[in-house]
Amino acid sequence: MHDTYILHIASWYPHEESPYEGDFVDRHIRCISTQVRGIVYFGKAVNKPIVKMQISNYENCKVYKRLFQRAGSLSNYSKYHALANQDINTIIKDHGIPVAIHCHAGFPGLSLSSALAKNYRIPLIFTEHSTIYQQEKLSIKEKLIFWHLNKYISKVDIMCPVSSAHSESISAKCFVKKINVIPNVVTNPFFETLLKKSPSPSKLLHISSLDNDQKNIIDLLKGFNILKNKRPDVSLTLVGNSNITLVKRLIKRHKIDLLNIKIIGPLEHTAIPKLMTEHDLFLLWSRYESFSLVIAESWASGLPVLCNESGGITAENNETLGHLSKNYTPEGLADDIDRTLNRYDEFDITEIRAYAQKRYSEVSIAQKFGDLYNSLSIL
Repeated sequence: MHDTYILHIASWYPHEESPYEGDFVDRHIRCISTQVRGIVYFGKAVNKPIVKMQISNYENCKVYKRLFQRAGSLSNYSKYHALANQDINTIIKDHGIPVAIHCHAGFPGLSLSSALAKNYRIPLIFTEHSTIYQQEKLSIKEKLIFWHLNKYISKVDIMCPVSSAHSESISAKCFVKKINVIPNVVTNPFFETLLKKSPSPSKLLHISSLDNDQKNIIDLLKGFNILKNKRPDVSLTLVGNSNITLVKRLIKRHKIDLLNIKIIGPLEHTAIPKLMTEHDLFLLWSRYESFSLVIAESWASGLPVLCNESGGITAENNETLGHLSKNYTPEGLADDIDRTLNRYDEFDITEIRAYAQKRYSEVSIAQKFGDLYNSLSIL
């Protein structure tokens, strides 16, 4: 007797060369697996000559990872599809035909997902995370990826952007049959920390890839340097990944004063909840976002957020949750941080956490996916 299961095609997923790549996809799938058994397929070109299938299990879900040696872009794409078709034939032979295909992030998995759904005459759900629909300028490679996505999105039964702003960007550029916005997941540890509120707020926090093109790091740092003239006690912690070296070069080029600025490398995700409780205000100054999970995690930690409106859930920010800036200059950022810290006593950190709990908790997101699958009569 075969299983009743959803086949998840993950275009992004954590793996040994990049343990945080697509961790938000993993969280979505774990939530879904509380509702219905899941099997995950993830294929990826990596630097090492690995071709062996890696199989792992967690509660109600089985994960197949196929890592293969990187070549040129077209070769990677062709090899991905050749291996994926071979692997998925084996999965279906062992487990039976899935009740639905759920693609997570569109490239390179959406074309594969579309073919599987058509072949087995089963529903296709697509959760998109990419910011490619919001970017004003695309490289040649990005234009090809967008063409690929746009070709297959029209074949999706239900499209699941991760925010209303993300949905609007996708709908403006692509034909979509049906949309159901389901946000990213904030894991339980963020809701379990002891809520703290400082009597003298001065500690600012920014966590991101530190990619200056998207995250606009230099303008954020310029704004902070202006703020220091008004508030000499204020400090900023930057947490990033491999872009730290690049950011340090940019800081030197732009002659950013590093006084009261601390830059640290990648942290285990389990360390972030505690770090957030040690700060007073989270900053985000991006050019574009599809969701911005770190904002939701900040709210779950009871941490107010100051951000500009750059897509994702930034538009949800308000005077109860922090501050949504309308002045996108470094001077405007400095003024807005100063005003937000001046009214810090007004923030109810318990209310901020409750807002996040209702919208982004594991239980809330699992229920949303359960309702979606029920609407397709596959549960």
